[in-house]
This record gives sequence, structure tokens and C-alpha cells, in this order.
Amino acid sequence: MPQKRYLVDLTEEERGTLEALLRKGKTSARKLRRAQTLLLAADGFTDAAIAQALHIGHATVERTRQRFVEEGFPAALTEKPRPGRERKLDGKQEAFLVA
Repeated sequence: MPQKRYLVDLTEEERGTLEALLRKGKTSARKLRRAQTLLLAADGFTDAAIAQALHIGHATVERTRQRFVEEGFPAALTEKPRPGRERKLDGKQEAFLVA
């Protein structure tokens, strides 16, 4: 069996933060899924087992592990800004249009 490149090793503080996040449940579904992924990865589950248990893709588990190892704990939980077109209207113009 090949050796895992990105091993998740959580500190007690990080584990407590993730468990509290899951208990509250007042955050985005994506963030909760990432928290569950990190906890299962830290407990030694394989990527395939995590993907099957959480109904997510194998690549998603790998990316979450990789971001945790390379960029740190906060980066693994949050999303990077997505590219897109710039807004055509500012907030004031949008409010005028809606009114």
C-alpha cells in the first residue's frame, strides 16, 4: 500500500475547534464537511473510506488533506475566493433598481 503524502495530525486545540464547529452546526455545509473530513483523516481513515462515509469525491478528500498540510488549519476550512465577473452595479445602484 502506498504511503500517504499528506498526513493530518491535529492538535488538541484544533480537534476541539472542529468538534465544537460540528456541535453548533451554524456554519456552511461545505465548512462542516471539511471539518468532518479532517477529523476522520486524523483518526486514520483512508481517503476512500472518508469519501464513502461523507458522500464526497476522493479528490475532495485529497485536496482537503493537502490544504491542511501545506497551508494550515484555517486555510483547510475556508474557501478561496472564486473568480468571476466584476459587478456591474454597486450596492446603491442595485438598491435603486430593486426599489
